[in-house]
Amino acid sequence: MYFIKKNNEDKKTKIVDDFQNFFMDSFFSNKALKTDIIENETNYVLKVELPGVDKKDVNLDFNNQYLTLSVNQEEDQEEKNQHFIRKERSRFSYSRSYYLDKADEGNIKAKLDNGVLTITIGKNKDEIKKNITID
Repeated sequence: MYFIKKNNEDKKTKIVDDFQNFFMDSFFSNKALKTDIIENETNYVLKVELPGVDKKDVNLDFNNQYLTLSVNQEEDQEEKNQHFIRKERSRFSYSRSYYLDKADEGNIKAKLDNGVLTITIGKNKDEIKKNITID
């Protein structure tokens, strides 16, 4: 086995790259709650990846044309009393909001199947318009 010694400039570059990758992957990319949104004439369909999530851990709220999806997985009681040498499976809490312009809050259906949450939201047939009077 041969070891190749790198100069200090390569080490600095690698440290900076590792630092940037860590923060870009952890904080700035939205890897959680990856969503496809499909719109057609009658409704919106959102497909959200939720691998390993039970439906009891999912909450949906609709308010002022915003659909808010929250996922909160708590740590199991039996896991709290165990001594882990290494723990890579984490419990988490995520929340994401989606603005849906013509969504009908009375016509929302959701189904969680094989790690994909499918939310179907009907559209208002009549466009809601507000006339603002200028004083």
